[in-house]
Parts: sequence; C-alpha cells; structure tokens
Amino acid sequence: MQIQTTIRQRRNRVFKSLHKPLTYLGVERTLFFFVCVAAVGCFNLFNSILAGIAVFIGGYAFGSWVTNSDPAFLRILARSDKFKTRYDAAKQTVPRTEVR
Repeated sequence: MQIQTTIRQRRNRVFKSLHKPLTYLGVERTLFFFVCVAAVGCFNLFNSILAGIAVFIGGYAFGSWVTNSDPAFLRILARSDKFKTRYDAAKQTVPRTEVR
C-alpha cells in the first residue's frame, strides 16, 4: 500500500512598493533631509555656496552608497545604542572561569 501525500505549494503575493525604501533622488529620505540641513548649515556657517555644495555632494554620495548597499543599515545603527552588546570581538579580556 502506497501512501500518497500531496504537498500544496503556498503562494503569497508580495508587493514591491511595500518593500522598497522611500527615497528622494535615490537616497533614503531621512538621510536626504539630514544632508540638506547640513549643507544649508554649512552654507550659513562659512558664508560660502561652494562649502554648502561640497557638503551636499559628499553627503549625497555617502547616502546613495548606504541606500544601495543596505537600506536598513541606518535604522539598525540608530537603534543599536539601546541594546547591550553581547559579544565584542575587540575586547581582549580573558573571561573569569572557575574550575571545581
């Protein structure tokens, strides 16, 4: 007697628009806003349009790179200070162990 098993393939609809990061000119929108504010601040501080443009271009290049590599990277980095580190490879202390 042969047992017949039918495995039904489960299909879930996925909408691309729900999983895409929201961007302005290819940069995540919160980072884009931060870069714009930094460029205007630099313009006001140094009284130079070239300084503001340089900060904007540098921030835009960094933001474009971060958004294309991993869109969730900045959110993870921003929330990382709330959690205790479990393992730090940079620490060179020997853990205390007791042998009985």
